[in-house]
Amino acid sequence: MDKIKKYLAYNKSVRVLAVDATQMVQEIRDIHNLSNLATAAIGRVMIVATMIASTLKNKEDRLTVQVKGDGPLSNITVCANSNLDIKGYVTNPQVELPLNSEGKIDVSKGIGLGTLTVIKDIGLKEPYIGTCELLSGEIGDDFAYYFNVSEQTPSVVSVGVLIGKDGNVKHAGGYIIQPLPECKEEVIDRLESINIKLPHMTQLMSEGRNIDDIAKNATGDSDIETVYENECRVKCDCSQKRIESTIVALGKEDALNIYKENGKLEISCNFCNKKYSFNEQEIEDLFSKQEK
Repeated sequence: MDKIKKYLAYNKSVRVLAVDATQMVQEIRDIHNLSNLATAAIGRVMIVATMIASTLKNKEDRLTVQVKGDGPLSNITVCANSNLDIKGYVTNPQVELPLNSEGKIDVSKGIGLGTLTVIKDIGLKEPYIGTCELLSGEIGDDFAYYFNVSEQTPSVVSVGVLIGKDGNVKHAGGYIIQPLPECKEEVIDRLESINIKLPHMTQLMSEGRNIDDIAKNATGDSDIETVYENECRVKCDCSQKRIESTIVALGKEDALNIYKENGKLEISCNFCNKKYSFNEQEIEDLFSKQEK
């Protein structure tokens, strides 16, 4: 099972989140039969979404992250809850592009220009919605920019997905470093200096370093304190009841027309691809319940 941890560094003046999401990214690849490009892109979004979700405080809290770009991947949507159940999908999951000039998967070109939106439903009258332009399409830089402009929290964000020649996800993980209000300026300068020179996240994981080691390396604090640890997983919360609500919203006439045109009414969940089928009698019964 994949794992996420939170740490405090420099006498509790710096917060660090770190996650190993290798199994999750492999599972989302398998569910949607993703290309290497789509796997790397949604994997990076899932990694950051998992870390943000770990900061949700209440059981009912929900998180949605949307990356909408003009590149061939189009849109990426990732949802999470406070229990760290993660789900997501890519609009165009089989898109592939040539490697970039550095010989790496070209996530930036796959996503293109657009917006990053974070929606937190935390029990208020209206959900919190923060949006910013995509800075590079590389996801890590984009989230660092988002934290800075939308949440006024300067952050170091590093994410990575490494796919082997066999098509399997070898490593996927990331970390976020955020100075707290009492953090000294010299500590912030040190964090920036370290992370400019630090090898890429997946390189550190390939060298056999776990997230504890990486958190220490990324902060330069060997006395870093673990304050939270949890497991995270790919899990969809779709259900018969939710799909029935979708059909009701569609309307009886349209639902029956779709059935007559296709010989069935079948709805697939975007997140897990589970199919829900309804025959004519089931459609009639569903609307009969609504009329009572």
